[in-house]
Amino acid sequence: MRARAKKRASGSVLSAIATVLVMTACASSGSQSGTQPASILLSGTQSSTTTASEPHEFSSTRYGFAVTLPEGWSEVDASFDWDGKKLQTPGAPFFANFDDPTFKRTLMAASATVPEGMQLADWQAAMVSGHLPSCSEPSNVRQTTLGGEPALAWTETCDDGTVNSNKVAALHGGRGYVMYMPSSAASDAQDRDIFEGIRQSFRFTT
Repeated sequence: MRARAKKRASGSVLSAIATVLVMTACASSGSQSGTQPASILLSGTQSSTTTASEPHEFSSTRYGFAVTLPEGWSEVDASFDWDGKKLQTPGAPFFANFDDPTFKRTLMAASATVPEGMQLADWQAAMVSGHLPSCSEPSNVRQTTLGGEPALAWTETCDDGTVNSNKVAALHGGRGYVMYMPSSAASDAQDRDIFEGIRQSFRFTT
């Protein structure tokens, strides 16, 4: 008799424990109705999140220079050699093009062989002569550097939606270099800051 009583008591305890576990599971399920397990939520969050790109260096194999571009900018190197005469509009395959799609900025750079003995002032004057038709004569010409070389920087007022086209010219290794920002929908101050940041990062690789 005692054995049967102990067996019945043990069975009752196990039944009670099972009931509690079932009720707990149901309560938990009811309180989280319409939700997903943490592992699924985490997986879904990771797959839908795009990590912003960091500032990165671009190196032009055609023209032998490198610059650091802000995050979000894209770049494409020149496909053909530039003749060193006319400046080009954004997207021209003779120039390395750097694009900021958020504010519709484009910065371009290229180089060309120059005659032996050419002076920096002459190269800068040639770039003024080759400027975009919508831009005026330069103003605020100032001395600066590009990749450690003496350079001349200037701005031009344009009527194609840009107020100031920032430009810089330098000579290095028998070649003339020019870098400029011909297109932007942002403010003049923002353009200058972006342009100066990229100019300061410029370095020659050949």
